[in-house]
Amino acid sequence: MRQIVLVRHAETAWNRSRRYYTGQDDPTLTPAGESEAALLRPHLAVHRDAHVLCSPALRTRRTAMLAGLEAGFSADLREWSYRLPDGHTVDDGCAAAPCRHDVWDSALRSGPCTGECLPEVTARADYVLDCARRLLAGGRDVVLVTHGNLIRILTARWLGLPAGAGAHLALRTASIGRLAMYDARPSLLGWNFSPAFDVLPVPAPQTRPDPFSPAESRP
Repeated sequence: MRQIVLVRHAETAWNRSRRYYTGQDDPTLTPAGESEAALLRPHLAVHRDAHVLCSPALRTRRTAMLAGLEAGFSADLREWSYRLPDGHTVDDGCAAAPCRHDVWDSALRSGPCTGECLPEVTARADYVLDCARRLLAGGRDVVLVTHGNLIRILTARWLGLPAGAGAHLALRTASIGRLAMYDARPSLLGWNFSPAFDVLPVPAPQTRPDPFSPAESRP
Protein backbone atom coordinates (compact mmCIF):
# COMPACT_ATOMS: atom_id res chain seq x y z
CA MET A 1 0.00 0.00 0.00
CA ARG A 2 1.71 3.18 -1.21
CA GLN A 3 1.48 6.16 1.12
CA ILE A 4 1.76 9.91 1.21
CA VAL A 5 3.69 10.60 4.41
CA LEU A 6 3.14 14.06 5.86
CA VAL A 7 5.87 15.36 8.18
CA ARG A 8 5.39 18.59 10.08
CA HIS A 9 8.53 20.55 10.92
CA ALA A 10 9.85 20.51 14.48
CA GLU A 11 9.43 23.21 17.08
CA THR A 12 10.39 26.85 16.55
CA ALA A 13 10.16 29.71 19.04
CA TRP A 14 6.96 30.81 17.30
CA ASN A 15 5.39 27.39 17.85
CA ARG A 16 6.35 27.50 21.50
CA SER A 17 4.63 30.87 21.99
CA ARG A 18 1.67 29.87 19.75
CA ARG A 19 2.25 32.73 17.34
CA TYR A 20 0.81 32.70 13.84
CA TYR A 21 3.16 32.54 10.91
CA THR A 22 2.46 35.09 8.22
CA GLY A 23 3.94 32.96 5.47
CA GLN A 24 7.04 35.10 5.08
CA ASP A 25 8.63 34.44 8.48
CA ASP A 26 11.50 31.94 8.51
CA PRO A 27 12.64 31.10 12.05
CA THR A 28 14.90 28.15 12.72
CA LEU A 29 14.33 25.31 15.17
CA THR A 30 14.71 25.65 18.91
CA PRO A 31 17.09 23.26 20.72
CA ALA A 32 14.00 21.24 21.67
CA GLY A 33 12.98 21.25 18.02
CA GLU A 34 16.37 19.91 16.97
CA SER A 35 15.88 17.02 19.38
CA GLU A 36 12.33 16.41 18.12
CA ALA A 37 13.49 16.29 14.51
CA ALA A 38 16.26 13.79 15.27
CA LEU A 39 13.71 11.49 16.93
CA LEU A 40 11.85 11.24 13.60
CA ARG A 41 14.80 9.49 11.94
CA PRO A 42 14.11 5.83 12.86
CA HIS A 43 10.42 6.23 12.03
CA LEU A 44 11.15 7.58 8.55
CA ALA A 45 14.08 5.32 7.67
CA VAL A 46 11.81 2.98 5.72
CA HIS A 47 10.96 5.89 3.39
CA ARG A 48 14.49 6.87 2.39
CA ASP A 49 13.85 5.56 -1.14
CA ALA A 50 10.60 7.53 -1.42
CA HIS A 51 10.05 10.72 -3.37
CA VAL A 52 10.88 13.32 -0.68
CA LEU A 53 9.83 16.92 -1.15
CA CYS A 54 10.27 19.73 1.33
CA SER A 55 9.12 23.30 1.79
CA PRO A 56 12.00 25.72 1.16
CA ALA A 57 11.62 27.22 4.65
CA LEU A 58 14.61 26.87 6.96
CA ARG A 59 12.62 25.04 9.66
CA THR A 60 11.43 22.35 7.24
CA ARG A 61 14.81 21.90 5.58
CA ARG A 62 16.48 21.52 8.98
CA THR A 63 13.82 19.03 10.08
CA ALA A 64 14.31 16.93 6.94
CA MET A 65 18.08 16.88 7.39
CA LEU A 66 17.95 15.86 11.04
CA ALA A 67 15.35 13.20 10.19
CA GLY A 68 17.77 11.65 7.70
CA LEU A 69 15.84 12.62 4.56
CA GLU A 70 17.38 13.85 1.33
CA ALA A 71 14.73 16.15 -0.04
CA GLY A 72 14.05 18.23 -3.10
CA PHE A 73 12.35 21.57 -2.57
CA SER A 74 8.92 22.69 -3.72
CA ALA A 75 7.55 26.19 -3.25
CA ASP A 76 4.06 24.67 -3.36
CA LEU A 77 4.77 23.23 0.11
CA ARG A 78 5.29 26.65 1.70
CA GLU A 79 3.14 27.64 4.66
CA TRP A 80 -0.25 29.24 4.13
CA SER A 81 0.47 32.94 3.72
CA TYR A 82 -2.48 34.52 5.51
CA ARG A 83 -0.52 37.66 6.50
CA LEU A 84 -1.86 38.26 9.95
CA PRO A 85 -0.14 40.95 12.03
CA ASP A 86 3.22 39.63 13.20
CA GLY A 87 3.13 38.32 16.71
CA HIS A 88 -0.60 37.71 16.99
CA THR A 89 -1.00 34.51 19.03
CA VAL A 90 -3.54 31.73 18.80
CA ASP A 91 -4.63 32.45 22.38
CA ASP A 92 -5.01 36.21 21.98
CA GLY A 93 -8.49 37.52 22.51
CA CYS A 94 -9.84 39.84 19.84
CA ALA A 95 -11.06 43.30 20.73
CA ALA A 96 -14.26 42.87 18.75
CA ALA A 97 -16.39 39.95 17.70
CA PRO A 98 -16.37 38.25 15.28
CA CYS A 99 -12.63 37.65 15.47
CA ARG A 100 -10.81 39.00 12.41
CA HIS A 101 -7.99 36.51 13.00
CA ASP A 102 -9.90 33.29 12.32
CA VAL A 103 -8.06 32.11 9.22
CA TRP A 104 -10.19 29.03 8.74
CA ASP A 105 -13.62 30.57 8.23
CA SER A 106 -14.16 33.76 6.27
CA ALA A 107 -17.53 34.11 7.98
CA LEU A 108 -15.67 34.65 11.27
CA ARG A 109 -13.48 37.48 9.99
CA SER A 110 -14.59 41.08 10.21
CA GLY A 111 -12.09 42.22 7.57
CA PRO A 112 -11.23 41.08 4.04
CA CYS A 113 -8.56 38.46 3.36
CA THR A 114 -5.23 40.25 2.92
CA GLY A 115 -3.00 37.31 2.03
CA GLU A 116 -3.50 33.86 0.54
CA CYS A 117 -7.21 33.26 1.06
CA LEU A 118 -8.61 29.83 1.87
CA PRO A 119 -9.79 29.13 -1.73
CA GLU A 120 -6.30 29.97 -3.00
CA VAL A 121 -4.44 27.73 -0.57
CA THR A 122 -7.04 25.01 -1.28
CA ALA A 123 -6.17 25.14 -4.98
CA ARG A 124 -2.48 24.88 -4.12
CA ALA A 125 -3.10 21.89 -1.83
CA ASP A 126 -5.15 20.16 -4.54
CA TYR A 127 -2.29 20.66 -6.99
CA VAL A 128 0.19 19.14 -4.50
CA LEU A 129 -2.07 16.10 -4.08
CA ASP A 130 -2.42 15.67 -7.85
CA CYS A 131 1.37 15.65 -8.16
CA ALA A 132 1.66 13.18 -5.27
CA ARG A 133 -0.84 10.82 -6.90
CA ARG A 134 1.21 10.79 -10.09
CA LEU A 135 4.35 9.99 -8.10
CA LEU A 136 2.58 7.21 -6.21
CA ALA A 137 1.60 5.66 -9.54
CA GLY A 138 5.31 5.10 -10.16
CA GLY A 139 5.43 2.63 -7.28
CA ARG A 140 7.19 4.68 -4.59
CA ASP A 141 5.91 6.41 -1.48
CA VAL A 142 5.84 10.19 -1.27
CA VAL A 143 7.13 12.10 1.78
CA LEU A 144 6.18 15.76 2.15
CA VAL A 145 8.02 17.78 4.81
CA THR A 146 5.97 20.91 5.30
CA HIS A 147 3.91 23.06 7.66
CA GLY A 148 1.08 22.46 10.09
CA ASN A 149 -1.80 24.29 8.48
CA LEU A 150 -0.92 23.12 4.98
CA ILE A 151 -0.78 19.51 6.22
CA ARG A 152 -4.22 19.94 7.77
CA ILE A 153 -5.60 21.24 4.47
CA LEU A 154 -3.89 18.50 2.45
CA THR A 155 -5.44 15.88 4.72
CA ALA A 156 -8.92 17.35 4.54
CA ARG A 157 -8.76 17.54 0.75
CA TRP A 158 -7.41 13.98 0.43
CA LEU A 159 -10.43 12.80 2.39
CA GLY A 160 -12.80 14.73 0.13
CA LEU A 161 -13.64 17.33 2.77
CA PRO A 162 -13.72 21.12 2.53
CA ALA A 163 -10.37 22.69 3.35
CA GLY A 164 -11.91 24.34 6.41
CA ALA A 165 -12.33 20.89 7.97
CA GLY A 166 -8.58 21.01 8.56
CA ALA A 167 -9.29 23.31 11.50
CA HIS A 168 -10.44 20.23 13.43
CA LEU A 169 -7.22 18.26 12.83
CA ALA A 170 -4.92 19.09 15.73
CA LEU A 171 -1.26 18.57 14.91
CA ARG A 172 1.92 18.56 16.98
CA THR A 173 5.31 19.70 15.80
CA ALA A 174 7.64 16.97 14.45
CA SER A 175 4.67 14.70 13.78
CA ILE A 176 3.86 12.18 11.07
CA GLY A 177 0.59 11.56 9.23
CA ARG A 178 -0.10 8.92 6.59
CA LEU A 179 -2.53 9.05 3.66
CA ALA A 180 -3.32 6.13 1.37
CA MET A 181 -6.03 4.41 -0.63
CA TYR A 182 -7.74 1.78 1.52
CA ASP A 183 -10.50 -0.38 0.01
CA ALA A 184 -10.36 1.99 -2.99
CA ARG A 185 -11.16 4.98 -0.77
CA PRO A 186 -8.88 7.88 0.19
CA SER A 187 -8.10 7.11 3.82
CA LEU A 188 -6.17 8.35 6.83
CA LEU A 189 -3.83 5.59 8.03
CA GLY A 190 -2.12 7.53 10.79
CA TRP A 191 -2.26 10.98 12.31
CA ASN A 192 -0.29 13.23 14.66
CA PHE A 193 2.28 10.61 15.66
CA SER A 194 5.14 12.48 17.33
CA PRO A 195 8.02 10.39 18.66
CA ALA A 196 8.86 13.15 21.15
CA PHE A 197 5.41 12.73 22.74
CA ASP A 198 4.15 9.27 21.82
CA VAL A 199 7.16 6.99 22.30
CA LEU A 200 7.93 6.17 25.90
CA PRO A 201 11.60 5.85 26.82
CA VAL A 202 12.79 2.32 27.40
CA PRO A 203 13.24 1.91 31.16
CA ALA A 204 16.71 1.14 32.35
CA PRO A 205 17.13 -2.49 33.40
CA GLN A 206 16.98 -2.99 37.13
CA THR A 207 19.55 -5.11 38.91
CA ARG A 208 17.92 -7.97 40.75
CA PRO A 209 19.56 -10.55 42.97
CA ASP A 210 20.32 -13.82 41.24
CA PRO A 211 18.37 -16.53 43.08
CA PHE A 212 20.90 -19.15 41.93
CA SER A 213 23.99 -17.37 43.18
CA PRO A 214 25.68 -18.77 46.29
CA ALA A 215 24.38 -17.38 49.52
CA GLU A 216 26.43 -14.62 51.00
CA SER A 217 28.70 -15.73 53.77
CA ARG A 218 27.36 -15.12 57.22
CA PRO A 219 29.36 -14.28 60.27
